[in-house]
Amino acid sequence: MSSARPDTDLVFVVGAPDDPATATAATWATALAAMGVRTDTIAVRTLPGRGGARVAALAARLDAVAPRAVVGAGTAAALAALAARELTTRPPAVVASEHASLVARRRSRVPAVRIGALQARRRYRSADVVIASSHALAAEINAGCGVPASRSLIVPPPVADVVSVEGVRAARAAGTARGLTVVVAGDLSAANDPLRVVAAAGELDRRGIAVELVVRPGGALSETVRRAAVSHGLAIRADDGAWGPSAVVVLGATSAGFGAELVRAAARGVPAVAVSTALGVADAIVPGVTGELAVAGDAVALADAIVAASHLEVAGVDDWLARFAPASSARLLLRAVDLAVAHADAGRAVPV
Repeated sequence: MSSARPDTDLVFVVGAPDDPATATAATWATALAAMGVRTDTIAVRTLPGRGGARVAALAARLDAVAPRAVVGAGTAAALAALAARELTTRPPAVVASEHASLVARRRSRVPAVRIGALQARRRYRSADVVIASSHALAAEINAGCGVPASRSLIVPPPVADVVSVEGVRAARAAGTARGLTVVVAGDLSAANDPLRVVAAAGELDRRGIAVELVVRPGGALSETVRRAAVSHGLAIRADDGAWGPSAVVVLGATSAGFGAELVRAAARGVPAVAVSTALGVADAIVPGVTGELAVAGDAVALADAIVAASHLEVAGVDDWLARFAPASSARLLLRAVDLAVAHADAGRAVPV
């Protein structure tokens, strides 16, 4: 993390190192630095104390830096930034950046996750602006958190390795005649529900389609996924980046704020599949162009969508991909920051 500087324009407050919002903030910071915007990053977990003491420490850091605005990256960081603002002598504008479904997390079995989602529902309306990674998530924030649409904005998340698909598209073998390589999107965690993808691959195998599963090494469900693949008689290998001409990337999650892996697939010219009820994924796939949305999350529906996607040639989507380039995303973030600063200034104005 960079040291605090008195000439900082924007401070990113981040949470856990493995939180996707932390990586998003880092990508934004890099893109903004290239534009000449001075940023600093404060990791809440590195501050002394716990609870209120940690919030007070964050407030002291913000007073020392005196930024134009603060971006809370992810729920925990955004809540910390909102609480710290109340303790500062010069309250900055606060942008809460949300990346995952709050509705789904309110049903979580993990108490801390449920509490965070409930606190966001109450506290987000006090943010100057709340940005969401997808239209579905923005609708949640607008309707569920009482944030007016004028202050609930969509900023497509930066996907750092997005490049022109025309320059990297590999030869495709359309259809299923030569078999399929089913690439499980994301890490092998419960949030990505990889077992749904394994079940769909098993359904394809029962239809007589040769299937190879490709998975990211490691992950909490690594052994569970391996055993499930073996039970379906499927070949499974670690992802080495070489997917072959018959690859389809599949995200099994039934709840998602976005789906960066689906965009990365399009950038490689590889079609992708996700479950339509995950909602946020609709911003990460162009149905019939970059992939398909399964009508449900069961094995049959996912298998049908995979077969349909296997016939697609992902081409002519450079303009769509450009929305997720770090520079494009960072420019939209700056517009949200400008709006937040204007809202904060209006709130501080004293009638004469």
